[in-house]
Amino acid sequence: MTELGARLKEARVAKGFSIDDLQEITKIQKRYLSSIEQGNYATMPGAFYVRAFIKQYAEAVGLNGDELLETYKSEIPSSASDDVSKNIPPTPTRRTLGGQSSNRFMEIFPMLVVALFVVAIIVIVWTLFQSGPKDVPEEIDTETGLTMETKPPKEEVKPPAEEEPEEPIEEVVEEPVMEQQITVGATQGENTTYDLTGAEGYEVKVVATGKSWLSIQDQNGVEMMQPAREIQAGETFTLDASNAERIRIRVGSTPNASVYINNQLVEYPSERTPQNLVIQFNK
Repeated sequence: MTELGARLKEARVAKGFSIDDLQEITKIQKRYLSSIEQGNYATMPGAFYVRAFIKQYAEAVGLNGDELLETYKSEIPSSASDDVSKNIPPTPTRRTLGGQSSNRFMEIFPMLVVALFVVAIIVIVWTLFQSGPKDVPEEIDTETGLTMETKPPKEEVKPPAEEEPEEPIEEVVEEPVMEQQITVGATQGENTTYDLTGAEGYEVKVVATGKSWLSIQDQNGVEMMQPAREIQAGETFTLDASNAERIRIRVGSTPNASVYINNQLVEYPSERTPQNLVIQFNK
C-alpha cells in the first residue's frame, strides 16, 4: 500500500464508508477503488482515469483532490495527453498568412487608382460628346437664294392629368428575433459558469470522440443521466433539460467529448481535465 492509498483509506474509514458505500457515492467500480488504496494502478484503464478516480475518491471522503495529486504526483502515473499537446507545432494565424498578399496589394494600388481615373475621364468626355447640341439642317431656296432654317414642329402640350391620391402605405414593423447566446462566466477550479439566453428549448447533446467520464446533474444535484458512466468514441448522448433551471455537466476528458446546447457548441475555457460546465437557463 502506498502512502497516498493509506491516506485515502484512513479518510474513508474515518467517514465510516465501506468500499461498497464509496462505489455508490462515486459510481466508480469498487475494484478500481481497492486498486487506488493498494497503489496497484496497472489494473486501471489508463493514466487519465487514475488521476480522475483519485480526485473523485478524495472529494468523496472530504479531502482536497488537487492537493493530493500535487503532493503525491511522483506516485501517480502522468497522463500522456499533456506531452502530446506540448509537441504540436503552433498553427499559423490568418493574420500571418494574409500579410504577404496585403503587401502586394499596396504595391499595385497606386496603378489601379491612376487607371480608374483615366477611365473615368474617358467616360465623362464620351457622355458630353453624345449629349451635345446637334446642328439643324438648313434648306436653301433656289429661287431667292435665301437660306431657310427648318425647325421641328412644336409638340402639342397637353394639360397634366389629375393624379389620383396615393393610398397610405402601412409600415410593417418586424419584431426583433431573439437569438440564442451562451455567455461564459467565472471559472473556479474545475467549475465554469455559463448563461444561456434567447433559447426556446434546452436540449443537451454530448458527442464522444474517445473515452471520457460523463455526468449530468440538475440544480438539486439529482443525476439526470442514468447512470453516470464512461462513454466511448462514436457515442452521442442527448438529453431534454427543459424542466431544469440549471445543470452541471462533468466531463472527465475534455479533448474526447464535445458538449452542445441546442446544437451550439459550448467552448471549454481551458484544456484542463476534468471540468464541470454549470449552465444557467434564463427562461
